[in-house]
Amino acid sequence: MTVQETEHPAADVLRVLAISRSSGALEVRGVPGGAFFLHEGEVTYAETAGVPPVPETVETDPALPSMIRSTIVEAGVEMLSAPRVENDRPLFRPGRRHWTGLRHRFAVEQLLAEITDLLAHFTRLGVTPDDEVRLSWLPRGRTVVIDSQQWALTSRLTSAQSPRTLARRSGIPLTATLTSIAAMIASGVAKLVQADPNPTTPTAPPAPQTRPQAPDTGPLETDRAVSASTILTASKPIGPPPEQLPRRRPRTPDATPGLGADPAGSTTTPPPPPAPEASAPPRPVASPGELDPDSRVAIALRVLEGLKRL
Repeated sequence: MTVQETEHPAADVLRVLAISRSSGALEVRGVPGGAFFLHEGEVTYAETAGVPPVPETVETDPALPSMIRSTIVEAGVEMLSAPRVENDRPLFRPGRRHWTGLRHRFAVEQLLAEITDLLAHFTRLGVTPDDEVRLSWLPRGRTVVIDSQQWALTSRLTSAQSPRTLARRSGIPLTATLTSIAAMIASGVAKLVQADPNPTTPTAPPAPQTRPQAPDTGPLETDRAVSASTILTASKPIGPPPEQLPRRRPRTPDATPGLGADPAGSTTTPPPPPAPEASAPPRPVASPGELDPDSRVAIALRVLEGLKRL
């Protein structure tokens, strides 16, 4: 990844301001936002969220120029490598100055080249500011020694997140965070979360198959009530009930079929023949003008007569 490849609008605007030898502040929009301070086309300071500012208490410190330089580089890496918002151009405000003044002056082309080299270095290490990183389990029996900065990042790496987000949460500069994350990946303490190149879209489970229901044709024939007119128009008479079968009697065991002798030689008297059952009384024959009392018509008439009495 290089500054030219990212095509951040602020990089082109900085080149234009350097050629025109402009003085003021270039405000970079987006997340995170920030500003480059220039004097006659050279960068004198840079600030952005996530990069600790140079405290004013070190104004007399002889190391102040080197602190300003490292802050400019850190803020430049943060701003020029961050995702951009479409149609969100930088805004230049002429005349604005920072309290650090002219203690360090950074040429625009030199600054962009240094930012490009840093991003290329981290790409060679295998991690970029927006890669997803998570902790990894070490093999049993393996021991890894980490420094205090890696320990601070490990304690905050509770879930998969990018080095940029981790740097903002921990307050550690992005370049230092990328260096520590690369070392943790090399030692096996952390690993990159690889995106699935062929993501599969979960399909919805098939709908349960249901049997087609028969069209509703009303109540079944067996559920319909038989009307009185149907009974009255019936012409087939109901026959008499079947005669009762003769009752079975227990059979006396015989030693020899046909002989009434038991095993001891004694004889037994055969059972008397069954008494003739009384024949059922003859059913009265209805006269030509009368109805059979057991016919459907007679039953229907009696039902209607009972309903009338109610």
